[in-house]
Amino acid sequence: MFTSWPFILEPGAIGILAMAFALDLIIGDPERLFHPVRLIGQAITSGESLARNLPLGEKTQGAVLATLLTLSVFITVDLGVKISGHVSWLLQWFISAILLYYGLSLKCLGDEALSVKKALVENGIEAGRQRVTRLVGRDMDSLDTAGVTKATIETIAENLVDGVLSPFFFGALGGPALCMSYKAINTLDSMIGYKTGRYLEFGTCGARLDDIANYIPARLSVAVISLASPLVGGSKPWYVWKIALSDGQKLPSPNSGLPEAAFAATLGLRLSGPSRYHGKLVDRPIIHADGREPVIQDINSAVRLLYVSSFLFIGAALLLGIIIRNWN
Repeated sequence: MFTSWPFILEPGAIGILAMAFALDLIIGDPERLFHPVRLIGQAITSGESLARNLPLGEKTQGAVLATLLTLSVFITVDLGVKISGHVSWLLQWFISAILLYYGLSLKCLGDEALSVKKALVENGIEAGRQRVTRLVGRDMDSLDTAGVTKATIETIAENLVDGVLSPFFFGALGGPALCMSYKAINTLDSMIGYKTGRYLEFGTCGARLDDIANYIPARLSVAVISLASPLVGGSKPWYVWKIALSDGQKLPSPNSGLPEAAFAATLGLRLSGPSRYHGKLVDRPIIHADGREPVIQDINSAVRLLYVSSFLFIGAALLLGIIIRNWN
């Protein structure tokens, strides 16, 4: 039975976390494979209809949905893992590794980004626009090749946190239950955390929970991207750190600008700027204004940076867990 906090100090937890990461690297996220995040998405859709019928204000309705969903996911996963432990420790380890694997999306993110590059190179701008809509929510109709490339690199940077660092961080702290609870919060934000239209009030709680959950991992991302920079032929670590601190807070989100600025500094690119979301022009500030416009080949560099940063973060976490366990 798992009883320690943080989870990474549990007997066998290092192996479970490493296995989850290995499964993500090997298998990724096949579309036909069952995925609990899809169930979470369905629960959000159903729960929204129920929550909106409550005799409460929209902001409170959204808070009820976010709270109940997150708690339900935590309790369900925690109970399932504990029950499996009563059957067999091996079954518990296997289920834990699978659930933690479901929380990660490194290979999926890298593959999707490279598919945008392939579409641009082989089939032109229209194919690239269609492909990148699988990754980002902004309007693509008016984007040229540089715009599609920029959008791809920006989402790689942001999802380094959302899809790799944060789920592993919470998995290392609280095991599968906390990891999947984070995925519930992140899915809430992606589905209802908009600041326009029908979700302006309803999605407030989900968006704020996501900001809180990603706060520490987003700041840790600056450290690992800075360390990864020279390993991928990028800028000096001190320069990456400097730009991340100066430009990382320019965006409305308290978190997404940090990895984006670190990526921009590492690769020597100019990112962000005005974009259209749901038909509305959003005047986003430019990040790393001294950089150049992205070209298609920069997607390869961004994916390399994504992988190296992920390996550094996860490797450091596992090594720290081993050191602390042996020290005790």
